[in-house]
Amino acid sequence: MAADLCPTLVMRLTSQHRAIYCYLLLSAWIFVLLGGMYKYIGSEDGSGSLVRHSTGDFTTRSFSQSIRPDIKARRVMKVCNPPNMITAGSEGRVKGNYTLEGVLVLIRHGDRGPLTHVRNISSIDCSCSGAPELVSYEAFVDNLTGTAMQYQLLGPFHGFPLLPAAECALGQLTRVGVAQLLATGRLLRRAYAERLGLTNVTVAAYSTRYRRTLQSALALLYALLTPQGLHGVTLKESQSMSFCFDDCACPAADIHNKKFVSELSGRLKSHPAVAKLVRSSASVVYEMTDKHLSSDPYALKDALLTYVCHNARLPCSDLYSPSDVCVRTEHVTGLFAYIEWETRQHPKSASLKRVCLLRAYGLLKNIVVNMLRIMSEKKPKIVVYSGHDKTILYLATALGIVSDTTSSPHYASRFVIEVYRNNDSSTMSESGPMGSDYYFRAVYNGKDLTQRIHFCRSTSASDSPAPSESAQKKPALCPVESIIRFLHDDYFSSFNVTNLKDACIIHD
Repeated sequence: MAADLCPTLVMRLTSQHRAIYCYLLLSAWIFVLLGGMYKYIGSEDGSGSLVRHSTGDFTTRSFSQSIRPDIKARRVMKVCNPPNMITAGSEGRVKGNYTLEGVLVLIRHGDRGPLTHVRNISSIDCSCSGAPELVSYEAFVDNLTGTAMQYQLLGPFHGFPLLPAAECALGQLTRVGVAQLLATGRLLRRAYAERLGLTNVTVAAYSTRYRRTLQSALALLYALLTPQGLHGVTLKESQSMSFCFDDCACPAADIHNKKFVSELSGRLKSHPAVAKLVRSSASVVYEMTDKHLSSDPYALKDALLTYVCHNARLPCSDLYSPSDVCVRTEHVTGLFAYIEWETRQHPKSASLKRVCLLRAYGLLKNIVVNMLRIMSEKKPKIVVYSGHDKTILYLATALGIVSDTTSSPHYASRFVIEVYRNNDSSTMSESGPMGSDYYFRAVYNGKDLTQRIHFCRSTSASDSPAPSESAQKKPALCPVESIIRFLHDDYFSSFNVTNLKDACIIHD
């Protein structure tokens, strides 16, 4: 009997073990499935909205930590324009028998804090600590404080702080921004010091009435002229961010700007996934949102730069809960890609062109006046305008230079106009008008854009009916006469009027 029961018992035990093994395998497979679902539950739902993530997920890392394998993310980082990425371009690189008579430099201020309250701003490091050039500049500012030179240099800005705070503050320049302008000033000094002779040089400097533009101008001038060269320089104030001087009042400019904003809104509505991404991201990024912030991709881009440019963690709705609604790297790159596409549509906008023509007129007139002074009086040798992104947009568009880079200038962008005299007596006309031997170049962030200016495309220093081999090697410069003629004769032709007053009238 025992012998008969033994095989049966063995078979039952084997069946029980098989059941246990199957149960264990099934449990393991269920855990694998759950793990896979948990991994992918944090991806976009296909509609551009944000979804939940574990706080241990990569989405709460800093933007730069997840940037290395992503080309799109690297393009986003270029918008930050880190100080170590600011390098010289074609500034001052003109061969031939030309004398550099002077330069006019329009800059956008450096890196700043956001314009609206964003989440966790107090934890973001904007100090740029350890940069040696920043340390020496801070020492210079400390020694300058309270001296007679400080009051002479600052002029109407004498009550402004000379250095920004170490932390990120709303709308204020950061120490990173200071480092950017120090780097820009150094490269301009290398480009122009020998050709202009920057000892005891006459300088005219203007800044809008913002701390960030004043502090940017001071850092640029310090690196460009050195502390000794700052003696005799007095910063002048522009009441307008467009440097319109005496030509500011223009009701029509506001009307055209409203039309352009309406165009932007219409394009966003035609991209519902982007619009939804802006709304959902705004609820995470801002401490408080309103209807405008929830529908403005440009404001969101500005806010996100605070995290992206300072190696800070992208924000989540609540960093202390088990799961959070977070901004991801893909959301940042997607938003920036849309804005890049949108700015490429700017050349098609007649409203934007009209806005820029009307708001850049005062600045361009001041530039031409200073160019004429450089030609006739040999001074000032350097003119600096410390402004904003829109300042560059207005001027570049008015001159016919419209691109995604000039439409959205990054921090510490520089727009340089170089004035040259042709010393080649064989090409100078004694019977020609005064100043016919003067030319200029337009260099934006190191790139020569002179031939993109619409009234410079068919005229240059090397133009002639049958250019010789030597003439063909000459740089493509634009006669100063061309910009004077454009300002006085053709500037308002698209408005079918001849002056700013008539162009600024609102027509029903």
